[in-house]
Amino acid sequence: MKNISLTLNIVLAIAVAFLYYKVYSGSKPAAIQMNGSSMPGDAIAFINSDSLLKDYNYYNDLRKALEAEEDSVDRLLQSRSKALEADVAAYQSKAETMAPATRAGTEEKLMRQQQGLMMLKEELIEKLQNKESAMSDSVHAHLTGFLKEYNKKRNFFYILGYQRGNGILLANDSLDITKEVLSGLNKD
Repeated sequence: MKNISLTLNIVLAIAVAFLYYKVYSGSKPAAIQMNGSSMPGDAIAFINSDSLLKDYNYYNDLRKALEAEEDSVDRLLQSRSKALEADVAAYQSKAETMAPATRAGTEEKLMRQQQGLMMLKEELIEKLQNKESAMSDSVHAHLTGFLKEYNKKRNFFYILGYQRGNGILLANDSLDITKEVLSGLNKD
């Protein structure tokens, strides 16, 4: 009986030593255990969103076109605003010599011009916002479409977007696929 107990203790000690070695040997685990199922250790990758947008040609081309349109709208609104200011200044210099009916008509005309300018500004800003939203949707659709095709070869379970101040605080650089994805996107 003593021999069985001694043999059993030796086997258990060897098993514990083996498990201790496997856990703390520093080797990369073949799978990550999650909720009773296993997931390969390389099933997650990330893309640095800041780097992607900085060097993504499609996004940059759309952004430049939108900025050019914003500048055009800004110039139009500034010229209309200066014209209104000039009309107001002209009215103010002549207001004392005008007949009351003429003065009231001019004031009404200037108020309609100001309201028209405000409505134009709101309309143009709304159009720009809609274009920016459409641009964002287009970039997202292009990116996700590419990633679906890209992932057919790589089989990641998750491709995360990493951005400073975002939910991911630390990521292993070996999981960064930004350059690969950016290269593929720019080829498209």
